[in-house]
Amino acid sequence: MICFNVKYCTPLILSRFFFQGIALKAQTNEQAWFEYMLNVPFANSFNVENDFTYSTLLSQPKWKAFDYNATLEYSLSPRVDFIGAMLTSYTAQYESFNTLELRPMLGTKIYFTPNKRIQTRLLLRLEQRNFKNLDTKEWEQVVRPRVRGEVVIPINKDSYFEDNLWYAMADAELLFVNTDVEERFANRFRLRLGVGYRLSYSFRFELVYMNQQSKNGINDSFSSSDNVIRFRVKHFLRKTKPSKSAGVGN
Repeated sequence: MICFNVKYCTPLILSRFFFQGIALKAQTNEQAWFEYMLNVPFANSFNVENDFTYSTLLSQPKWKAFDYNATLEYSLSPRVDFIGAMLTSYTAQYESFNTLELRPMLGTKIYFTPNKRIQTRLLLRLEQRNFKNLDTKEWEQVVRPRVRGEVVIPINKDSYFEDNLWYAMADAELLFVNTDVEERFANRFRLRLGVGYRLSYSFRFELVYMNQQSKNGINDSFSSSDNVIRFRVKHFLRKTKPSKSAGVGN
């Protein structure tokens, strides 16, 4: 890894060594995710996001997943959004084991620094995972809370809401259940670091590295470590007012 600024690269180097240490005790995999996120803001306070995702394991035995997640967001104020979503996911994990997942979710997003240069926020979600083995026709249900802290930092502009903007982003997320779940979605910890480019209000592009640690039970050790490269295209169809709000439509 090449680093030109010790001050800013030191945390990345330390986090890399930390996760490499965990990976020595766990199975390590490499994944690639491609996401297209179509957003339709309306009525100044609402936004519908249609998230289409293709993800795959780059090593063997390979799996691939196709996800569609529909999310409705309501901006109560510049500091608080309410969120409801439904995810449908089909995963071909290997030749004889395919799965279908339906995942309704409710949550809220809290903005600590709305309209400031550096955006900081907290995302709280509660989801019900309805998981079906398509070969045995058996269903499994579990409720899973998710907690994620996020920060977004403009690089070449003074505001996150300007066009032709480069920005950096980082977040950490904890996903946990209270029962053992013997499949690839379980208790997890995620750390993401990335860079984005806002071409205009309508289009943003993001390249994200995510390290994902997974375990089958909340008291178990991490059983797998995933290095994930995610490429995202965010597309907004129309602009809402006020245009400088930290909530819906930005």
